[in-house]
Amino acid sequence: MIRFGPSGNDAKFYAEGYNSSLDAPKWLSDMGLNALELNFGRGIRMKAETAKAIGDAARKYNISISVHAPYYINLASDDKAAVQKSYEYIAKCIEMLDLIDASDGANRVVIHTGSQKDLTRQVAVENCRKNLKWVADKLKQNGFKNFLLCIETMGRYKAIGTFTEIFDLCDIDDCIVPTVDFGHINAIEQGELQRNPERMVEIVEYMLSKIGNKPFHIHFQPTTFHEKGEHKHTNLADEKWAFPFEPLARVLKEKKLEPIIICESQLIMAQDALKLKKIYENI
Repeated sequence: MIRFGPSGNDAKFYAEGYNSSLDAPKWLSDMGLNALELNFGRGIRMKAETAKAIGDAARKYNISISVHAPYYINLASDDKAAVQKSYEYIAKCIEMLDLIDASDGANRVVIHTGSQKDLTRQVAVENCRKNLKWVADKLKQNGFKNFLLCIETMGRYKAIGTFTEIFDLCDIDDCIVPTVDFGHINAIEQGELQRNPERMVEIVEYMLSKIGNKPFHIHFQPTTFHEKGEHKHTNLADEKWAFPFEPLARVLKEKKLEPIIICESQLIMAQDALKLKKIYENI
């Protein structure tokens, strides 16, 4: 099943009088959505009892839960302490997902692999390859099961995460799959998806040639950019930065692909996620 949802609660959720994430599954279901990505980007502060309660509500309303891992992760580093800390963040995310127990298949953790900083690009990418392998092996050794590390395409030039880099890294282990963020790709390619929306079809076809029948994850929203790449997320109504979802929706439907599609539009994530869902359904 293809699923659509937002990344966290948005302005409309709070404007309608809700203030607890426990209300989000019903709210999303009532809108016609069926996925939610919990954003732990600034840290994992959710209590165990809250995670279990969200899971109960998500299962009741058929909402698939994924999580976005903390932004502090840097698997491009050659600092062993930093890599160990990155492992701990990822392990904690999977622990939370186990408590929530409301995934569509395996537990999905979206991960920014890291920044090259002062390293050469080649060294940073090789560090990612080595460290991702170490993290995947250690998770399995420590008893974690049924998880996917969804490594994300990035929008800044210093970040490791062009779509070719991400798809190449997915051959490390069966548990490593891509999160294809088309807003980030448009930013790193300085508006190419706006000039040529069929570029998304090319990217999907290239991805399939690299990962085969593995699952994958999608983020979709317009993203402003400058000469250094990504600046900030915006929304589907922003004519200066938006690009059409239709070519992507068409290739997903034609090839019978079933990713989870998370919308990260600024402030109106759920409303834009519903727009994406309707576009897909009308193809």
